[in-house]
Amino acid sequence: MEQRKLKRREFLQLSAAATLGAVATACAPATPQVIKETVPVEVTKVVPQEVKVTVEVEVPKGWGEAPSLAEKVKAGELPPVDERLPVNPFVVGGREAIGVYGGEVRMIHFDTVWSVDTYDWYTDRMVQYSDIDLRTLVPNMIESWEGTDDGTTYTIHMREGMKWSDGHPLTTEDVDFWWNDWATVEGLGWVGQAFAGIQNKWPTIEIVDDYTFRVKFDYPFGIFPHLLTRHPGGYPAEGPFVPKHFLKDYHIKYAGEEALKKLMDELGVDTWENVINRFMQWGMNTWQFPQYAKGFPTLSPWIPVEYPAEGLVIFERNPYYWKVDMAGNQLPYIDTHRLEYLAKTEAMDIKMIAGELDWIGMHDVTIAKYPLYMENREQGHYIVGDYLSCMTDRYVLFPRHTLPNDPVLEELVNHPNWVKALSVAINREELNEALFYGLARMGQLAPMPNSKYYKEKYGTAWAQYDPELANKLLDEMGLDKRDSEGYRLRPDGKRLTYNIEHCGIRVGASVHEFTEMVCTYWREIGIDATTKEIDEALYNQRMWADEIHCGVWHADRCTDMLLPLQMQWYVPTADAGQGGASAAWQRWYTAVDKTDLPEPPEAIKQLFAWVDEMRAVVDEEERVKIGQKIFDYLAENPLSIGIVLESPCPLIINKNMRNLPRPKVPIGWDTYGINTYHPAAFFYEGGQRG
Repeated sequence: MEQRKLKRREFLQLSAAATLGAVATACAPATPQVIKETVPVEVTKVVPQEVKVTVEVEVPKGWGEAPSLAEKVKAGELPPVDERLPVNPFVVGGREAIGVYGGEVRMIHFDTVWSVDTYDWYTDRMVQYSDIDLRTLVPNMIESWEGTDDGTTYTIHMREGMKWSDGHPLTTEDVDFWWNDWATVEGLGWVGQAFAGIQNKWPTIEIVDDYTFRVKFDYPFGIFPHLLTRHPGGYPAEGPFVPKHFLKDYHIKYAGEEALKKLMDELGVDTWENVINRFMQWGMNTWQFPQYAKGFPTLSPWIPVEYPAEGLVIFERNPYYWKVDMAGNQLPYIDTHRLEYLAKTEAMDIKMIAGELDWIGMHDVTIAKYPLYMENREQGHYIVGDYLSCMTDRYVLFPRHTLPNDPVLEELVNHPNWVKALSVAINREELNEALFYGLARMGQLAPMPNSKYYKEKYGTAWAQYDPELANKLLDEMGLDKRDSEGYRLRPDGKRLTYNIEHCGIRVGASVHEFTEMVCTYWREIGIDATTKEIDEALYNQRMWADEIHCGVWHADRCTDMLLPLQMQWYVPTADAGQGGASAAWQRWYTAVDKTDLPEPPEAIKQLFAWVDEMRAVVDEEERVKIGQKIFDYLAENPLSIGIVLESPCPLIINKNMRNLPRPKVPIGWDTYGINTYHPAAFFYEGGQRG
């Protein structure tokens, strides 16, 4: 397969000024950080160099705030800004400019309650990766943490004086409530991945004081601080920060049976657990915005305040948001968000061209519409972002290796030749030209080329277009007999049919064209391949039941920020409803009691063991070496079929918006979209969209 040549990398020279957003704290020098710097040289290789960067930040005395909030302070509706901020707020530096307050962002979503399109504006996390090097861990929601050398114990220090959006203090009472009164209560809660440990071996949580708690595992769990980058703290179900002062009125331990019985009757539910679980759903007021949750306390920069029509949500800035800029001004800069429900993507395009949208995010853009985007920039008053995708357009085919309803096909899929044959039958360069205007770099399911885990052989393995080899591999499997229409026959004499199912725009804008082209390639090698779109809920249900022959998802979890934390596309450890090799194998891996579950093959169990080793070790370089054992195996024995290694992510952004992510950085699930790049610091030049 012809390899597309990438442009020479844009190198970033780290400096104290550039790293301010990563490590600064108010009125105190930052701890020296060891950062892997990329040094530009005249040859094509990259030379890693360790440098120590000490960042000292002095935030001016006195805090600035939005004029609208200052008016509320003057009217006695809010306390002064210095009483609303924590003692040490997070300082966002390294931006293009100190911003100005004002303006509204108009966005869309395709569900009346849920929004997979905009969560990246609202999902701050406990810890995050520096937006400078995208590898260094820095405190975000929390002030600091420390861990023992053996990776078993972690002490977490919260930001003193940090408050919920209703002004109530955030303390370890909230952590204690989440863990002891909800997450670990049988039949009520669940434990998010960081605190679930390795294969659901939970830790103990010790409350030290009002702003400090300790997490203790019975085994080394070196990846725990990295997993905190996926814990927003503001998602009630994920924890560990939940608003006890609000939720205790819906908990039988605190409100009592009589009060809960009254609420059950009012809501028409059978159990008190259903009363509290309305709020303790995943992504409440960050991913989903039901009207009954108006006023539910969050830690996000903007909070939902009005629901003028079905699916239309108006957000205002959180007056207690805990980040400031380098001049000491409380963030966010932008006043309001308008999130509008649309039924069809065509309506989004019309609004974009008319200049009625200020932001179209990573889930809704596609390089397949690049000409449309570029041709309408002036009319639509927007720019097309120059970013790399770590999600959008990165289609992956997931042949299911356990098919309980078709044991004959299951045996075929698990033959070493099957996935290889289907992979080399696909003309990736033709897909690139037809769907991506030749702008993508095609290849196998693998880490992105800028990852520490990447080797060239991972991206090229079984990714060449070679239909002759595909036919040879299938013939070697005993599939050399064909019917009168030229389709291969299975060992049981039936025509070899194979079905691709997907859930449309949720996966990608051009998924229909993609799957139709793939089916054409597979029919050319004698497989009667078909494809269809089904509802996302049905898709997830059928994937969990291993009823789908081959599913489709987008290949996120491909950068060093997320790949080592969530390996499920490569090894079926989680999220079997979206993709992966097998739901049955994933259930075996995550089950506490595996007694009655069918065991995966020994090779798969070895992959699981390597994943556990990756999570256990403290040293990152050792983690990379273990991870490469997994990718070395998959290069020779692929379980899934990747299509795109690297692709543009053409975000649509109002041309007057500033402090945006720098060009060529990754945008996708790995970065929580734009959240890694501090959207609270985005602003409109002049305070208006223009």
